[in-house]
Amino acid sequence: MLPNLYHVIVEESDGWLAAHALEDDSVHTQGKTLNEITANIREAAHLVYGDKDVHVELVIPSNVKVA
Repeated sequence: MLPNLYHVIVEESDGWLAAHALEDDSVHTQGKTLNEITANIREAAHLVYGDKDVHVELVIPSNVKVA
């Protein structure tokens, strides 16, 4: 089982943000905002591993533009 801390890489494509946990590629999602990405990663971790208390650290490369 993964730890409850997920470092999440955020990428941008066609107006969407895509994200995946560095700890496990099976925890991934997409969304329009960083808040949506964070909530979706928590939900994905819960669905895949049953983790309920999930902490997310977003890793946003400098070339990704977010509002």
